[in-house]
Amino acid sequence: MYYQLETKYWRRQVPYIHDESHNETPAKADLVETKKEFRHESPIEARKEAFQHFSSILDVLYSGLGIPQTTDKQARVDLQKYLDSGNGIEYLSKYPDKKHKINSIDMHNGFVIYMVVNEVKTPIHGIRYLDYVDRLDYDLLEDLQGLILEYNYYLENNHSATGYKMNVDFTTIGGVKETFIKTPVNWNELVNDYAGLELIS
Repeated sequence: MYYQLETKYWRRQVPYIHDESHNETPAKADLVETKKEFRHESPIEARKEAFQHFSSILDVLYSGLGIPQTTDKQARVDLQKYLDSGNGIEYLSKYPDKKHKINSIDMHNGFVIYMVVNEVKTPIHGIRYLDYVDRLDYDLLEDLQGLILEYNYYLENNHSATGYKMNVDFTTIGGVKETFIKTPVNWNELVNDYAGLELIS
């Protein structure tokens, strides 16, 4: 078992490809793509190193933005500057919450930490490209499933997570009480924000 941090983001503001006044297009050189593995005989130590590296990347990106870093929730908004090229095509609807974007150029952009077991990658935390920053980041729910799998793997293999466990009650959004290893996400805030919605089936 080990952890892997993968990043893919724009290093600069890229051209708007739907502007007929010029023929520039985003190039491979405009993208930063990295992959780094974190291994340790104690998985929790490898995990800590992965999250520390994740945090150091965010520190550099926030330095470029020239604004202070606050919460994970706000980072998902702020860092779209590096993830969203602005080239998505929006399809409108008479119902505002039904509009959507098609954005193949940015859809795989993000900063994601994976747990890797037998070469199978499972996401446990990430900040990814969002079509709309005022909507729920549904990738959080995928990360949550990964966190549950991760904690169960620790239990089954007698790996220590002492001091890093947290308990969250997801019953108000369709789930159950879960125990998993902490991440920067404020899961209790998410539960409060979306109470009454069946987000977890």
